[in-house]
Amino acid sequence: MLKKRILAIGLTAVMTLGASVPVWAGAVVVEVYQPEAIVICQDTPTLFTDEQLLEAIYTAPDITDTRSAVVMTDRRMTAAELTSWSDEFWELGGISAFELEVVRLINIERTAKGLPPLAISPQLSVAARFHSQEMADLQFFAHRSAVYGRGTARAEMFGHANRQQGFFGIGENIHGGALSPERVLRGWMNSAGHRRALLDPDAVTIGVGAVRISDSGMGRTTAKFGF
Repeated sequence: MLKKRILAIGLTAVMTLGASVPVWAGAVVVEVYQPEAIVICQDTPTLFTDEQLLEAIYTAPDITDTRSAVVMTDRRMTAAELTSWSDEFWELGGISAFELEVVRLINIERTAKGLPPLAISPQLSVAARFHSQEMADLQFFAHRSAVYGRGTARAEMFGHANRQQGFFGIGENIHGGALSPERVLRGWMNSAGHRRALLDPDAVTIGVGAVRISDSGMGRTTAKFGF
């Protein structure tokens, strides 16, 4: 399957449907499906339909191509370093196919229970990937980071602000098992606290970040829910 990396630079989300382009092979016309890019905005949350997410997954980068070259340490990054890390997130292609599939599966669960789907927040997506990589690099598994604090502080560090007045903080799920969107979702749905977070009726935005741990097939996945 041919994939191309997408650098999201728009002020608004842009979605164009894939086109079937005729290719002449002698006297036979062969239809080659060429999906167009779905651009995820870097500035504001964007709500996608299930069909649009499937299109985005088809062209999104693989999880192995999106991990930052920066190895995290127990030294807190400066503001300039955090900005550089965020810029690299988008330069590497932005949200990976794995992360988009987790979002899609969560939205399927929500809509099946009569809840509205969640819009993808670029700020929460960056913050979620950041926490997953920190857990992988520093070899820990916890919501609280010894360097950057709790999930709310880390989300605000990358510019997240809840859209609804009266809501402080974010919801956060983490997963430390095999890298499979289906297993991640199953693990969260089988845990009362995690299930409650992803089915929170007040949640309106989401960011998912995932990284692979070497070639073991294991990883760290973080989902952040905004209000």
